[in-house]
Amino acid sequence: MFNTKKELVLLNPEMTIGESLDILAQSHYSLPVLSKDGSAFLGILSKRSILEYYELQPLSTSLEELHKSPIVNCIEKLAPSEYVDVRKNHFEDCLPIIVRYPFVPIFDENKFIGIIKRSLVEKTLEACFGTNVKGTRILLGVHNQVGTLLAVSKIITKYNVNIISDIGFEADSNYLRRLLIKIEETPKLTKILEDLNKYGFRVLDVE
Repeated sequence: MFNTKKELVLLNPEMTIGESLDILAQSHYSLPVLSKDGSAFLGILSKRSILEYYELQPLSTSLEELHKSPIVNCIEKLAPSEYVDVRKNHFEDCLPIIVRYPFVPIFDENKFIGIIKRSLVEKTLEACFGTNVKGTRILLGVHNQVGTLLAVSKIITKYNVNIISDIGFEADSNYLRRLLIKIEETPKLTKILEDLNKYGFRVLDVE
């Protein structure tokens, strides 16, 4: 589910900005930076981090001078909490990291082994929501109590209708939550909605 270290283009801190820009120009927006021996993950280099570094230089700094500078001052460093360990973490632990960085560094017992790209996170979320599967979305307001999902499932499957996906929101709520159910298209939709309301589930939206 992730790109391994062997599959990646890697940079090292002794490279110049000019050398790294040549590599980044090959369809790479950002890349991991490892120590020269490849043993330590140092951070992320991107066109944005290079530009931010350039903006801090004296106005007299030429592009030629910039290109000769080492990339070490342009590396965006990450805190240990912004890494994911394949043995300790889960997919959802990537979400708060991927909104801040273009990829999530993956470790195995403090050893860098690869990255999870933003595109993979997006594809996984699309699969969870059943984005590319035709169906009807039903947003419900439910009480956060034992058996809620089972009760909703029984109402839907009673009509021999398949549930494509189900996503719960407000997981930390002790009372009310929203539940997004996607079901296959069916002529029995009206009956399903009537039953959901009958058994105390508030239908908030249907698409």
